[in-house]
Amino acid sequence: MQKLNLLLKIVLGNLLLALSVNLFIIPFSFISGGSTGFALIIQHITSLPFTIIVTSINVVMFVIGFLTLGKTFAITTLISTIIYPMFIQLTSSFSEIFVLTNDPLVACIVGGALNGLALGLVIQSGASTGGLDIPPLIIQKYFHINIAVTMYILDTIILLVQMFFSDIGGILCGLILVVTTSFVMNQVLTFGKSQFQIMIITSHYEEMRKSILKDLNKGLTMFMIETGYLRHEEKALSLIASQKDLHTIQMKVNELDDQAFMIISKVQEVRGLGFKPWKNLDMHS
Repeated sequence: MQKLNLLLKIVLGNLLLALSVNLFIIPFSFISGGSTGFALIIQHITSLPFTIIVTSINVVMFVIGFLTLGKTFAITTLISTIIYPMFIQLTSSFSEIFVLTNDPLVACIVGGALNGLALGLVIQSGASTGGLDIPPLIIQKYFHINIAVTMYILDTIILLVQMFFSDIGGILCGLILVVTTSFVMNQVLTFGKSQFQIMIITSHYEEMRKSILKDLNKGLTMFMIETGYLRHEEKALSLIASQKDLHTIQMKVNELDDQAFMIISKVQEVRGLGFKPWKNLDMHS
């Protein structure tokens, strides 16, 4: 069931990516990063069909990735390499059938949101969209350069090249599209995972401990501290809570000790008893 769920995410992600390209990016001539942007550059130079260019890029990158990154990489990338060009072809005429908007600003925001949702689903499943995701992986393997840094540099170069044959409106909307894509993708990847880490420093730590365990039904950790000014030995309390529990905890702390020192930090993911179990972790991601 879990493998089927991951497969559906990869398929849906690639479908949404193709819809974003054919409904918003190509019709409005937006600049774009990744393999889509690289394909737009080649199309401008050669006038070849976009589908053929995307397929060629994906196949070439897949072969290079297979030879340099091995079979494990190939398995997680093969699906996207096959179905993304197929979806591009199937949805190529959608912009003529479905005119969703004539406003470039709306198009770049919606297109970017679709892009981000698509990439988030594929990456969340532990797979790759193929194409120009592969060179950064190779560079990391042989030169130990961070993937994110290489991807930003590569995308920047692709965006800059497109600026030479795009109008100012397409450039500005394309930049908005890229920012929207990044924002939505990060939201998808962290959706349902983020929690709040709370540290409470109070002289009423024992009373606070009992209340959190009994009244709030929350687990916690206690550790020894020494106050900086008076150098008193005390205990600090640390616990993890969701957004909906945060206000209740704040009210309880204020009720027990209105002089307590409380630090709240947002964390991206928590695994363990009472939170996301380890058994759901995709070891290939």
